[in-house]
Amino acid sequence: MTSGYIPDPDTVLAQKKGICFDYASLTAAMLRSQGVPTRLITGYANPDIYHAWNEVYTPATGWITVEIMLDGTGFRRIDATFYASAQDKKSFADYIANSKNYSNVYIY
Repeated sequence: MTSGYIPDPDTVLAQKKGICFDYASLTAAMLRSQGVPTRLITGYANPDIYHAWNEVYTPATGWITVEIMLDGTGFRRIDATFYASAQDKKSFADYIANSKNYSNVYIY
């Protein structure tokens, strides 16, 4: 991401393309428009990939990552902005599921 870059959710929706920050911004805008407490996180995916993702708040669980999937053994974190471009979906899903691979830098 370029320093100072501000995503425009309307442009992302119209063009149907963008970077992770664009998709996370659009997701936050849509969820917030429906009254869902949402935050946009920018930080690092291990070891040094600057990245953006979302979390939502529920009273029962606190802040949780938005993207989840049921794989037959329980729920796992899925980072759709990384997952969509991955060649080996299974390996990448395993990487994303490990929260130790992520570190927050900014929360919006």
